Amino acid sequence: MKISLSFYEPPVQLNLPDPRITMMAGESTLAAPSADLVQALMGFPAAAGKVVTRATAVRVASFMACVKMLSSDIAKYPLVLRATTTVDGRVRKSPAINEPLYPLLKDCPNQWHTSYQMRFFLGSQLVMNGNCFCQIIRDQTGEVLALNPLDAWRMTPKWDRSNPKLPALIWTYADGLGNLRDFQQQELWHTTNCNIDSNGVYGSTVIALAKEALSVLMAAEEAAGRGFANGLLMGNVITFPPDSKITAPQAQGIVDDLKKSYSGSQNAGKFTALPGGGKLEQIAFSPKDAQLLESRQFNERSIASLMGGACLVSKLGFDSKASTYASTSAFLEDYHNTSLLPHCTAIEQSIKRDLIDRKDWNRLEATHDTSVILAGSLKERAETYEIQFRSGQITGNEARILEDRDTVEGLDFFCLPGNTAVYQPDTGEIFIPAQDLGKETDDGNEPPTPAPLPMPEKKSKAAARLETIALSLVERVVRKEQKGGQVEPKFVAEVLNISLDAAKDYCSKRTSGELKGEDAKEALIKLVIEGANDE
Repeated sequence: MKISLSFYEPPVQLNLPDPRITMMAGESTLAAPSADLVQALMGFPAAAGKVVTRATAVRVASFMACVKMLSSDIAKYPLVLRATTTVDGRVRKSPAINEPLYPLLKDCPNQWHTSYQMRFFLGSQLVMNGNCFCQIIRDQTGEVLALNPLDAWRMTPKWDRSNPKLPALIWTYADGLGNLRDFQQQELWHTTNCNIDSNGVYGSTVIALAKEALSVLMAAEEAAGRGFANGLLMGNVITFPPDSKITAPQAQGIVDDLKKSYSGSQNAGKFTALPGGGKLEQIAFSPKDAQLLESRQFNERSIASLMGGACLVSKLGFDSKASTYASTSAFLEDYHNTSLLPHCTAIEQSIKRDLIDRKDWNRLEATHDTSVILAGSLKERAETYEIQFRSGQITGNEARILEDRDTVEGLDFFCLPGNTAVYQPDTGEIFIPAQDLGKETDDGNEPPTPAPLPMPEKKSKAAARLETIALSLVERVVRKEQKGGQVEPKFVAEVLNISLDAAKDYCSKRTSGELKGEDAKEALIKLVIEGANDE
């Protein structure tokens, strides 16, 4: 029986409108191809010998892990269009739910994608290619009706310099079916990152920038795979003693039998005997000696560090050292600021440029809701809300809204610390707790404003020291009274260094109940100070 297997492979279409291809770096012909054409057909050659393309790069597990982590975290941030308004002289920011662009960014940009799906695709394109594109579908009034993502790898930029004073950027898109279409800049939502070439107008692909590390990692992965395929026998030779009668055809048969029956991971653990006193010897370095594992780990860390910094290396588990962050919230904040914020900022600013009318730039802006990652645990959020509530930053109902709970009656007020003031938004009054708010009198007139209290005189250093000493001596007499209930005049006179008559007078007043509590204490302090002044 003859079995024929065939696999469908889509044809490669170059979509060449004519034999001459206009590239960014100049013109190229098939007879004399430019570096750009070679790159498009063969990828990025590297010193390790592995050609790096998008298709080969995403097959590297560590690179794909970086792309997936960054793209999914960017996509799960809710993208909310907010409007800035002025109400009663105060600036207010709220979701612009009445704007046509609001549901496109937050929920559903077109009939095929959800917001998460579209932004995951755009995020992966932005991370790998440095560019991401969406076709803008508008109605006759100019309002945005839909956003259709386009493959950045099929885009080719060119400049229309027919008007030297105002050159126009045109993007040519190849749909893979032999069709080419030119997009004007105003027809696209274009976001870039890693703007180190072409005057920063379009981004640079990280695959080209990290091609050496990717190539080395791909070569290491292949070497490790071949080692497993050979049953972890990397570079061996069979030797025979000089007096062996094994002929060359027999030796080759032994080699072929070993390769057939004992190579491959499925044959690992088997054993055999070599005839004629043959001996299997290793002629290549072992994986450990060649530092294959260390090389792979080093390149994984290099790629992750390039794409998201040290925090992305830790988040993906590529760093063998323990994290030095004080808490999980501190790590997530660093991860957001270092790895995600540059991409989010690029997306938000490109939305304002491409999707929002210039006259609304001061009113509308798109922002990512970072609380998905930065909100912290329930305990951390509760402590944060308490601090914000006590300091007058939020109301109780605003805290409930942040926790996705219904508002309740009576929590729409701002509370400030008791030693400052409380602001009541309903009446617009700011008052100190327990303070008379200044109600009108029966005759309709405002109550008189009390005269300010006189400022106390500033004490000299000597008087302040004397008062401190007196307070210390008085505390001794007070403790004696608390323990024994009554003290002798002689004890009072000796401790406070006052006359016996003054001590007897104090004790008699204490016995009769004329001096109690703080009054007694103040009387003792006065006796000490007067006695010191008399001396």
